[in-house]
Amino acid sequence: MKPRILLIQPPFTQLNSPYPGIFYLRTFLERRGYIVSVRDHSIGLFERIFCRAGLARIFADAKARGGSAPAEASLAPIIERFLSEEERWLASIDRLTAFLRGRDREWGHLLTLVNGILPGGPRFDACLGELCANRGEAGADDGPLLASALLADIAGFINAALDRGFSLIRYVPSIPAAPGAGFHDFAAAAAGTKGYIMDSFYRPLLEAEWSRHDEAEPAGEPLLLGLGIPFPGCLAGALTCAESAKAHFGERIITVAGGGYINTELRFVEDERLFDYFDCLSFDRAYGSLDAILSKERDGAPLYKTMYRDRRGIIIRDVSINGENEGGGGTALDDEAAQTVFPDYRGLDFSRYLCPVDDCNPMHRLWSDGRWLKAYAAHGCYWQNCAFCDVSLDYIRCFKPVDPDALFHHLTSQATATGVRGVHLVDEACPPAALLRLALLNRAAGLPLVFWGNIRFERAFSPDTAAILAAGGLIGVSAGIEVATAKGFARIGKGIGLNEVAGACAAFKEAGILVHAYLIYGYWDEDDQEIIDSAETLRQLFAQGLLDSAFWHQFVLTRHSRIYAEKSAGLHPELHPVFPCGPGAENGKIFALNDLSFAGEERFARWNGPLDGLLVAWMRGDTTGGLGGAFPFKTPGPSVPPGLVAGLLDGYARSRDQDRGSPPPAKRRALFLGSRPVPRLRDRDAELCWRWRLEERRLRIPGPAHEERAAKTAALLEAAAQGTGCAAAELFGALEALFASNAKGVWKKLRSTGLALF
Repeated sequence: MKPRILLIQPPFTQLNSPYPGIFYLRTFLERRGYIVSVRDHSIGLFERIFCRAGLARIFADAKARGGSAPAEASLAPIIERFLSEEERWLASIDRLTAFLRGRDREWGHLLTLVNGILPGGPRFDACLGELCANRGEAGADDGPLLASALLADIAGFINAALDRGFSLIRYVPSIPAAPGAGFHDFAAAAAGTKGYIMDSFYRPLLEAEWSRHDEAEPAGEPLLLGLGIPFPGCLAGALTCAESAKAHFGERIITVAGGGYINTELRFVEDERLFDYFDCLSFDRAYGSLDAILSKERDGAPLYKTMYRDRRGIIIRDVSINGENEGGGGTALDDEAAQTVFPDYRGLDFSRYLCPVDDCNPMHRLWSDGRWLKAYAAHGCYWQNCAFCDVSLDYIRCFKPVDPDALFHHLTSQATATGVRGVHLVDEACPPAALLRLALLNRAAGLPLVFWGNIRFERAFSPDTAAILAAGGLIGVSAGIEVATAKGFARIGKGIGLNEVAGACAAFKEAGILVHAYLIYGYWDEDDQEIIDSAETLRQLFAQGLLDSAFWHQFVLTRHSRIYAEKSAGLHPELHPVFPCGPGAENGKIFALNDLSFAGEERFARWNGPLDGLLVAWMRGDTTGGLGGAFPFKTPGPSVPPGLVAGLLDGYARSRDQDRGSPPPAKRRALFLGSRPVPRLRDRDAELCWRWRLEERRLRIPGPAHEERAAKTAALLEAAAQGTGCAAAELFGALEALFASNAKGVWKKLRSTGLALF
């Protein structure tokens, strides 16, 4: 008998959209004939906490603990303030969440009046103070920002009063990095000995889930429970879920865990207590692993990309988990599924999800302000060479492109079924060709979708490509710069330099596409000068309008990175990893092992606050102050020229204009992106007029037969605007026939005002 399958996303992930992993697995398993149910407990648990009944329980329990002061004295005033405004919170919470779901817009007007009727908190106070400092008062459009601050405040109250591991989108995330921490810390949070939220809110949700399942499914039927753990903040919830399911269903349930945290952190796990909760760990894409689990007996023999504890209590692991024997077992199945399986969100109620606004920055808002269909344009990374990245793991190493035509048709059908027309492409780096094809298909279909995602800053993103991507619905990109110095690019192996970064950013910004960049500091061999130079270059990128937002990360050495492999091979003698790191070895047994400390990394902690402070200023447009005074410690001055990025932009503009003035190369296609050209006729000449990038553009057509030539030129451009355009060489030839010696001038004019090549 085939088991029924229940796929659950445990809490906590983002509140605006479902995480895609279990929805990919749903499609795969249904194609293989299984009956599959999918649940997102991340939003489910949120709904139980952030409602009037949930908050009433929170306040009652917080008051019951009133006799015991919080461990941190600084939390006492916060708790006191919230308890004093209990009735206001209870009266407001349902309207607050409705407002962030896009309903009850009228409540937003009440919120921005700030007349003391509604409750508040430290985040709300800070947000309001900043708005008033900048503009004098809060306006109606600030409602989502203020409401999001209120939501974060009540989460902060829960954290302070009842559960120090709780936050809106993660749970005890600090455990993996805590010295000496291990599996017992996660287990304690799951058991309720530390985790108030897990015990008081999540366990009742699970009991209700199992009761619904009992009512809907035949008694005694075997069940496989699949749990997605993309982040460490999801592990405590997954343990709670698995423990509860085993207690309810007994021997007839198999619990399987997979996802990003399993793939990166638990490949070397030795702590057998984990298998009291999960019968199997499923690695990498999970297609081949799940097929093996469902079709083979666990009798002590390895299962493809699977780890489990056999009847003797011995942990059995397939050698392919750590890169050996690739090509055997379920590799072919994994590869085929990666290219043909798409996430199925049908039946999911997206109206349950919120759209909190954490920042006014338009690019930052994309991550949370919007409901997105999350999908891959390609699995893995086509570059695979960045030194800091987990290049030895499947999610980077095994690059499998997806057919963009099939993906587009799937996403449009999903948009029709769900009502959600935004797409977040969650690739490591979307291949430029796939993005271009998606944009062309989307434009030809009348823009049923808008989309954004992660890319690499490279030459392939030319002005023409960026223009077509924008016309096809691309609204934003994010990409890594990492260290914006010549030494940094060489160390990392990005395959690009600052010239490519500036050129790609300029092309995107000219096209009206939002741009976000990732930066890294704190490499083992990085000195103060390099950090300062990287920061100065970033400042110049903001000053020239090439970036909308950015984010600094401190470098983390990982077990699966190219840097670690090179160190193991005898390179980088100055790099000294420290073992164990974080939850490495508890009672002599490894639990999680990926992030590694290294000697001297603590010296970079002093940079965290100042670099973040500079970014905040730059993202708000204040780029004139330089770096002086930003650091509370002595730093060298920048060694990069003050006009470095401006010079790169000049070179970009010259190259762009030269390209536009040249006849088209063979085999290129031309696509006209302007509005429909309209001839305006006069006695001795004509003008062809169209709109391009919010301006009216004109092409003067003088001389004999100007009326006929205007009509023919308009017809050529209209033909070039359809579908995937026309052959560029043929269009240029037709213009030569119409304009003779002036054809090159006409061609350059058109290439600067909406005619793109690809």
